Amino acid sequence: MDVKEEDSNMQKLAFIGLGNMGMPMARNLVQAGYYVYGLNRSKAKEDNFEELGGQRAESLAHIAENADVIMTCLPQPEDVEQMLIGDNGLLQMNIKTPLIIDFSTVSPSLHVRIAKEASARGARYLDAPVSGGTAGAESGTLAIMCGGEEVAFEEAKPIFDVLGKNITHTGPVGNGTKVKLINQYMVGMHTVAVGEALHLADQSGIDKSLLYSVLSNGFAQSKIFDRHYGDFISENKDEPGFALDLLLKDLGLADDMADESNVSLKAGDFVRSLFQQADENGYGKKDMSALYQYVKHIEN
Repeated sequence: MDVKEEDSNMQKLAFIGLGNMGMPMARNLVQAGYYVYGLNRSKAKEDNFEELGGQRAESLAHIAENADVIMTCLPQPEDVEQMLIGDNGLLQMNIKTPLIIDFSTVSPSLHVRIAKEASARGARYLDAPVSGGTAGAESGTLAIMCGGEEVAFEEAKPIFDVLGKNITHTGPVGNGTKVKLINQYMVGMHTVAVGEALHLADQSGIDKSLLYSVLSNGFAQSKIFDRHYGDFISENKDEPGFALDLLLKDLGLADDMADESNVSLKAGDFVRSLFQQADENGYGKKDMSALYQYVKHIEN
């Protein structure tokens, strides 16, 4: 869609962070007919976004002054903090008082801080972490867990409907991320279970494809088992759909959340330490399913 900014009266969106998740999400919004600015640290990604029909953002300040809805999807908490409330961040600029939606996975307390600053500037803020990986981002079938005021959630719902299929308003700002971190805690647990179970199969002479076929029809079936074995391990792929070091980051955030809630995640301590060791041994930039490779490595 070739839409000239000066001729367009349509709602203008901005998407900051055109990575493995952000690019297909922003593309889906363009394909749904939205006018979307794209901003990314790597300018090559902005070139790609233009080729997909998006609009290259002139600058963060241009987004602040022109976008009705601003979305961020960034890898680390410090990236989100710097982009939104840092010294040169969005909320220090002359903003149009938009709706701001963060799809990243950071800490609930950071979302509360950002929401307070956004409110002081007349903006509405939602934390809306997603689950479903790159496949869900590509197909527009993400699960979206959204925290914030209900009126802002309803305002964002048409956008969410383009990006996901399981969309839940979880309550106040920060609650979306609390649900996501519990999700990631369980993803980490299941990932370790898959890695160790497949290694046990290897060492005991059981064919992995046979094991997968049998267990997938019983109580051991899980989406993580389907994903890790079906899409990565059986295909000898470890190019990241979701990198191991990003799951390690999320497990750390879940541990922080547990501390703040006076909860001891005893099994989680072991899981996080195993991911930490895998990261330190060079597996961090591989797909999270590569924990299976690390489990085999430390046994040999």
